Amino acid sequence: MNKGRLIVFEGADGTGKTTQAKLFFNFLQKKKIPAVLTSFPRYDSLWGKMIRRYLDGEFGSTASVSPYLASLIYAGDRLIAKDEIKKWLDSGKFVICDRYVASNIAHQGAKISDKTKKEKFINWIEELEYKENQIPKEDLVILLTMPGNVAQKLMRGRVKDIHEQDSSYQARVANIFEELAEKRPNWVAVSNVEDSKLRDLKEIHLEIVKILDSKSIFA
Repeated sequence: MNKGRLIVFEGADGTGKTTQAKLFFNFLQKKKIPAVLTSFPRYDSLWGKMIRRYLDGEFGSTASVSPYLASLIYAGDRLIAKDEIKKWLDSGKFVICDRYVASNIAHQGAKISDKTKKEKFINWIEELEYKENQIPKEDLVILLTMPGNVAQKLMRGRVKDIHEQDSSYQARVANIFEELAEKRPNWVAVSNVEDSKLRDLKEIHLEIVKILDSKSIFA
């Protein structure tokens, strides 16, 4: 039995991660490829409920909560899901994940302006999640990109948490995601926009499928 694949969809808020993750999951189902769709945070978990309180501003503004402390609750949420994810992968399933470790890096790293301190934080997060907590590493990360002003327009009308309310913070988050995509070989960036216009969702989905096929993910 072949080991499964962990495919993660990442991006700043409003970039269509959930939509594309669902489209890809549906694609796998139609192809009779065993797959599971999951997402983080898991708001019904012990840690997820704490994350909800944090995002609702109960512990202060985004800037007032230490990135090191905030990142622990997100890492804890993944830690309690670790065994389940490993079981899926060991059984040969594709695990399609809406947000994962990189969201922790980008959203909490965006609070740190000093470049050296930010790099130190990123290294700490990866040591915490992958080495200490030993959660599975991603086989491929699909980064969905979009100009910040477009993402903000798409989020109009929905109740925003403390991360989503700050457009300058969201811009810093997007920058970190793009830096990660440039440095990591298992990342691919896919733009939601072409010639200043939003691309069709199906068109983006087909590009993602083509990318995965070119990387022999289905082999």
